[in-house]
Amino acid sequence: MADVSPFRALRYDLAQVGDLSDVVTPPYDVIDNNFRNELYKKHPCNVVRVDFNREEPVDTSPDDKYKRAAGFVKQWQADRVWQREPDDAFYVYHQEFTWEGKTYCRRGFLGRCRLEEFGKGCVYPHEQTLSGPKADRLLLTKATKMNLSPVFGLYPDPETKAQTILEKRPIISA
Repeated sequence: MADVSPFRALRYDLAQVGDLSDVVTPPYDVIDNNFRNELYKKHPCNVVRVDFNREEPVDTSPDDKYKRAAGFVKQWQADRVWQREPDDAFYVYHQEFTWEGKTYCRRGFLGRCRLEEFGKGCVYPHEQTLSGPKADRLLLTKATKMNLSPVFGLYPDPETKAQTILEKRPIISA
């Protein structure tokens, strides 16, 4: 069985940022340069500045964008834009999307999963990954000391017992 556990996340202080939709983004790998520029303009604390920071004309090194991302992390925590949750938790989320004209809701949660040696244990890779994006994510993780790209995982639970338990204990209240 996979070793899954709760963790203490950072969360936006809505009193400081206003509408959450102004500061969240889709995953970095579906954002093109034009969309990234739109997200930059949407809010000065949009997470795209950390998760998919762009190169700037003043940069003297390819590492500058990672250093800048790390700077946003530190500044937003110091300014309490991002606040650490008081307790470890699993974070329930729903992804609603339309495919071939039909709307679906995929329910899941965020938690920590212990890494296992590749090819051993019960956690298996789910797709081909490219070396460039892996290198980028690793550099970002090292600079920010954060995992900004959670891994999507599937697990057998035909009766949805795990999700049902988690749904009864809401983490985020509005």
